[in-house]
Amino acid sequence: MKSVKIIASKASMLAAITVMASAAQAATWVDVGPASGFVIAGSTVTYSPSPAMQVKYYDDNLVPQSPAAIQGYINGVFGTSLGAAVSYCDNATSGCTAGTTAGLSGGVNSFTSAAAYDFLAIHFGKGELVFHWAAPVAAGSTFTVEGLPKDLSNYRAFISAVPEPETYAMLLAGLGMLGFLARRRQGE
Repeated sequence: MKSVKIIASKASMLAAITVMASAAQAATWVDVGPASGFVIAGSTVTYSPSPAMQVKYYDDNLVPQSPAAIQGYINGVFGTSLGAAVSYCDNATSGCTAGTTAGLSGGVNSFTSAAAYDFLAIHFGKGELVFHWAAPVAAGSTFTVEGLPKDLSNYRAFISAVPEPETYAMLLAGLGMLGFLARRRQGE
């Protein structure tokens, strides 16, 4: 019985050490922008159009890489509610407008969206960069990034969701009701 307790105790200690070690190595989102010329893994990254309002870097793979999954990650990190992806490409050398060094570490990569966007996620090697502009980047504009420390693999462009007119109507009705109740209580 005593040996079972010792084995159980050692197993729980090993599990605790494993959990603490994995927590210490957990990937994180880091603010690296908004200015162009930030450093990731010893490589200076520049981009255009610059500056974005925010640039965040995730130092591991986001899995899966579907547009819907990336949309969920961005909604969680930025606290926003994005609409569906307005434009994306899954191969930096075939689905995107690209220079001669596209897809290569340190190379120049570019992406032209047919639709306006204000969030752009780019995946490279084992990392993700998410750019957020205050005003949407115009449709047909070319986004260029240079100096990534790993090969680029995809782009995902999103536009912030715009509330429907019914949402504003409900907000105004709710405020009207609050005003009515406050005035009614004041009269009592």
